[in-house]
Amino acid sequence: MASRKQTILIVGGGGGGVHVASTLSQSLDASKFNIQLVTERSFHIHWPGMLRAITTSVGNFDEKAFMPYDKLFAPGKPGELIVGKVTSIEDGVAHLGDGRALPYDYLVLATGTVWEGPLALPLERERVREWVNEWHAKLSNANGIVVVGGGAVGIEICGEIRHFIPDKEVTLVHNQDQLLNSAYPAKYRKTLFDGLKAIGVTVYLKDRVTAPMGPHTSITTENGVKIKADVVIAARGGKANTAFLETFDSSILTSKGSVKVLKSLQVPLRNGKTNVFAIGDIIDWPEQKTLSKLPTQAAAVTANILSAVKGSPGKQEYKGFLEAIVVPLGPNGGRGYIPLLWGIQIGDFLTKTLKGRKLFIPEGLKSVTAPVPSFLASIVESVKVLRSFLPF
Repeated sequence: MASRKQTILIVGGGGGGVHVASTLSQSLDASKFNIQLVTERSFHIHWPGMLRAITTSVGNFDEKAFMPYDKLFAPGKPGELIVGKVTSIEDGVAHLGDGRALPYDYLVLATGTVWEGPLALPLERERVREWVNEWHAKLSNANGIVVVGGGAVGIEICGEIRHFIPDKEVTLVHNQDQLLNSAYPAKYRKTLFDGLKAIGVTVYLKDRVTAPMGPHTSITTENGVKIKADVVIAARGGKANTAFLETFDSSILTSKGSVKVLKSLQVPLRNGKTNVFAIGDIIDWPEQKTLSKLPTQAAAVTANILSAVKGSPGKQEYKGFLEAIVVPLGPNGGRGYIPLLWGIQIGDFLTKTLKGRKLFIPEGLKSVTAPVPSFLASIVESVKVLRSFLPF
C-alpha cells in the first residue's frame, strides 16, 4: 500500500511564501509530497512597484506590479495554489474563512504586513484596478498632498508624486528628528532629507499629524503648523498580519503581534512540536523588514524542512542580513546605503540603476516563475554593478 503523502502548507503568497513554495517544489517528489500555497489573492503583488502603480499609469506599473501565479510550479512537480483566507489554525489543520480545512505536516507562516493608506489593497483583481484608478484621480485632482510617516514608503511616495505630478505641493511629516530610523547612520538619513528638499518636498520633523486620513482642505500638526492638504496619505508602516494566530498558540506572539522564532526560523510552540516555521515581515527578529532579507530566510526554512522530511534535525540558522537600503526619489534618482567598509552611500545614478527605473519588476516576475531563480541573484548582480564603480 502506498504511503501517505506529507503536506507542506505555506500560508501567504508574498515574496517569502513564493520563495519557499518554489524551492520546495523543485526539491521534492510529487508522489510523496503535497505543497500547498494559500493566498488571499489570486495574483501576486510586487510591493516594490506599488508606490509608482498608485501614482501613475506611466510605464504600466499599475499592471506590472500584479503578477500571476500560473507559472509558479513546474509541470510534474508538487504544488497547488489555494485562494482563501486562513482564519484560524490548530495543531495539524488550517481553517479557511469559507469553511475548508487544510491538514498539514509542516506549516510555514509567511503572511506579511497589513498596510494602511494606498497600500491597503482590496482582494479582488478588478477591485484593485478600481482602487488604483481612484488613487490616480485623487492625486491628480489634489492641490496639496501630505504624507504622514518618513520611513522608506513615505519618502518614496513623495518622490513618485513629485516626479510624475510635479505641479502638486507635497509635504512629509515625520515624528523623529531625522528620516527613517536609527538603524541607519545619521549622515545617510540627512542625505534623504536633502534629496527630498531638492525635488521640492517640504519636510517637517519631530511633528505628528493626528487628523483622520480622509478628505481635507488643510490640516494642523501637533506643533501647530497649518498645511494645505486635499489628500493625506498614511505611510506610518504596517502591522504584522498575525491576528489569526492568537487562538493557535498565543505564546508565540509578541506584544506587537510578531511571531517568535528560533535561529532555525522554527516557531517555539508551547506543545514542543518543531513543524512550524515563519518567515518575512512577521518574524520577531532585530532587523529592518526589507525584501533583501527573504532569500536568506527562505534558504534556512527550506533547508530545515528538507532535513526534517528525511528524519534529520535542521541545522541551518538564519544569521540576519546586511542592513542595506535603496530609496528611490522617483525613477531618476534617490539615495542608498550599504553597511560595508566605512559605510557606502550611493546617489542618483546607482539608485536609479539598481532600483529606481524598473523597481525590480523583472526579478519579481522570475520569483513567481518556476524554476525559481533566487531573488538573491538580483542582489548579487546589483552588488556587481556597485563594485564596478568602487576603487577596489
